[in-house]
Amino acid sequence: MKKRITAALVAAITAASLMLAGCGGSKTETVQEKVTPTFMYFVSNSDADFDSTQSMVKELEGEYTDKVNFNIINIDENTEAAANFPVQGNTPMLIMLNTSNDISAMAPKCSDKDELKGYIDTALK
Repeated sequence: MKKRITAALVAAITAASLMLAGCGGSKTETVQEKVTPTFMYFVSNSDADFDSTQSMVKELEGEYTDKVNFNIINIDENTEAAANFPVQGNTPMLIMLNTSNDISAMAPKCSDKDELKGYIDTALK
């Protein structure tokens, strides 16, 4: 079961990263263009510290303005995200895409601001 969920998550993230990059299909270029890293933070209404989590992400967004795209995705309100990213029961969850639009971090149950900053800094390198 865990392998199926992991495989589904990887497939969904790969598809999403292609959509975020605007690829839509196979890539014919050999040189990969650098993109702005994307911080996707999945939350649900059942997260005990829902409001403080959103405040923390907003603070990070203020610190990394124009360097990182930030998305807070509430899987209870965004059913498409819940279908494409099997993160239910693992929120909050960070999925960080780096400048190559590759996944540079996946951190379930992560709500430590310093740890999240480390993932962002790594994605920016």
